[in-house]
Amino acid sequence: MPSQPPLPPLLAPYVSSLPDASLTLVSSILGATSNWLVLRFLHAALSSQPTSTFGADDLPNGTKKKVVLVSFLRSYEFWKTEAKRLGLDLARLTERHEFAFVDGLSELFYAPQATAAPTSSPGLGSSPRTTLPLRSPPGAVLGRAPQPAAPTGPPGNTAPKQAEPGIAKKLHFSGRGLASLDAMEKDVASVMEQQKTHMEEGDELILILDQPDLLLATTGPSMGIGATEMAEWITGLQQHAHATVLTLATDAPLIHNSSGLGQLATPIETEHAALAIGLAHRARSVMQLRTLETGAAKDVSGVLRISRGGGLSTENNLEEREALYFIQRDGGVTVFGRGES
Repeated sequence: MPSQPPLPPLLAPYVSSLPDASLTLVSSILGATSNWLVLRFLHAALSSQPTSTFGADDLPNGTKKKVVLVSFLRSYEFWKTEAKRLGLDLARLTERHEFAFVDGLSELFYAPQATAAPTSSPGLGSSPRTTLPLRSPPGAVLGRAPQPAAPTGPPGNTAPKQAEPGIAKKLHFSGRGLASLDAMEKDVASVMEQQKTHMEEGDELILILDQPDLLLATTGPSMGIGATEMAEWITGLQQHAHATVLTLATDAPLIHNSSGLGQLATPIETEHAALAIGLAHRARSVMQLRTLETGAAKDVSGVLRISRGGGLSTENNLEEREALYFIQRDGGVTVFGRGES
């Protein structure tokens, strides 16, 4: 069986050329994840081979694209390994200032200077200890050899970490509400603006936000983060990019329970549904991934439904269609219409 092209011909028109200021929403569920589709957006933007311009105005020859990928659900090593299967060397592309990765997962809620204070046993009525007890200096205990002295410095400070190769920035959420989102927006925007310093006139910067709904799920209204705040945060980042691709989960419990029919919706269900529906109304196109209604199949991994979003202008035509896709073991993907082999 001949190897499949990294970018399936049927899919190419929808991921190759993204109009200015457009938002492409990619929705997924637990059994039909979006990482393979994000990789095709990366390939379309960063591969040197020619691509189609269906559905958008023709771009001038020689237009170069740069990508900033902000991932809240998958690590840099994951993207690096999977992109290599498609012939993309993210490390080299980073060195050439064509790709930048922002880590929104590994240290999102990590505060380097925060120390956990030991708590008292329940029911004793004593207050938590706020200072560490005095310990015997190393070597003072009989039979223990002296140990090297620990480095001195201001309390709570540690030696600065070396920047990890390939990661432009690690996001941290601290505090609550808009102030925390504003700080994260500045961090991402700084990476995008840094990429622009290496761009020539006519070049395009593509922003990919991978699962920012994780931030909503892990904070929520109790920390001052709701659908409105997340939507404003996304809008702020869009202003720095030529086009934006955003992935988020649309599993049934997160969307359908928010209607309140049959059971009381939780705050996360209400806010998540509001964010997903609001983004769909703003998006130029919505690419929905779901599993087969008839169950699993040997030669079909899922269904891809491409439809127009509420933000599609009358000047741009988008052909709506539904196709099947199959993810092979080597990472290759075939996309075909129903009834095609």
